[in-house]
Amino acid sequence: MSSHPDTLNPAMVWYAEDGEDNDVVLSTRIRLARNLANFVFPCQCSTDDAQRIQTSVFEAFRKVPHPEQYQQVGTDQLDFYARQLLVERSILPERSYTERNINNPQTDIFRKFECVPAVVVRTDGRVSCLVNGRDHISIASLTAGYNTSTPWQLCRQIDSVLQQSLQFAASYDFGFLTSDLKDAGSGMKISLRLFLPGLLQTQQIQQVMDEVSKKNCQLEAAFGGTSVPYAALGACYQLSSLYAACGSEEDQLGEFDMVVSELCSRERKARSTYAESRPTMLRHIISRMYAVMRYSRFIDCSEAMDIISTLQLGISVGLIMGITYRELHALMYRIRNAHLDYLYKDKELNFAFEADVQEHPVLVISRLRALLLQEALEKVQICF
Repeated sequence: MSSHPDTLNPAMVWYAEDGEDNDVVLSTRIRLARNLANFVFPCQCSTDDAQRIQTSVFEAFRKVPHPEQYQQVGTDQLDFYARQLLVERSILPERSYTERNINNPQTDIFRKFECVPAVVVRTDGRVSCLVNGRDHISIASLTAGYNTSTPWQLCRQIDSVLQQSLQFAASYDFGFLTSDLKDAGSGMKISLRLFLPGLLQTQQIQQVMDEVSKKNCQLEAAFGGTSVPYAALGACYQLSSLYAACGSEEDQLGEFDMVVSELCSRERKARSTYAESRPTMLRHIISRMYAVMRYSRFIDCSEAMDIISTLQLGISVGLIMGITYRELHALMYRIRNAHLDYLYKDKELNFAFEADVQEHPVLVISRLRALLLQEALEKVQICF
């Protein structure tokens, strides 16, 4: 893997694809936690045992279909921005938003573990495996929009191949044994990132959080909170399953599907209600965000997320034209700090900035973000 592993082909990255229910759902992620028998959990592992585990997992991955598509690397072999990029792509785990500043490109957003983790990642970024994180093995798969079937099948295929070479810790009574009791059983965690501006603006978000918590789910801010209680940056929330011991994987997927279906329905209704009851306020929000995007010289990451979320809302109520949900979803990944740093350092792109901007690396990222948004949203039309 290169020192900056953005080897993804822009034509094949998963987050630039269309997905089901993508007016509400940004992405779907499924993760399977596994641990090797006869080894303690990573939090108690010795350096030698951690290395043995990593070597065993890397060897096992050589037997997956098309092994040449997978890259293997220790996170300590990556430079700072390479790690940040993999975090932004949901390949490496991210620190809690209370522990980092999303607007500062020099803040480390990679979650730290007792062991030095390694990662195996497919070159399209759709499938990955964290080694020696919270558990010995965390197989994960991502897809655009709402689709649990595809990532579940991909995770299960990798899991089956690994089990041919590795003995996983499991119990007849408890299923797969994991470092967190919530993951014991199937070891599966389902996570969605969703735009919920309708529920936020109609002040239903707290009620929804309480309701989903009674259905083996948790709803929380995906990228950070705001000064408004229960609000999320960019109105982007993460919905996750809580306990992996509640029935089979199929049962858990079915129950989660019912929660998502109801949540999407409520969000669409809330958007419609807000557009009908507060049309002037909605037009103000859209106009203001458009003006920030169109005329700013510098745009912070949090501002960019608010802009994208507002445009998402505007499309859904017929007040914005000239851009698709798919394009907005891709922007949510392309306006992050490490991605912009990678673009800036790409010699083929040859960016030129004002002299007073060039002197300050942090300003360069904010300036590049503004230019990227202005180019991507050039054809956006406000329909009022």
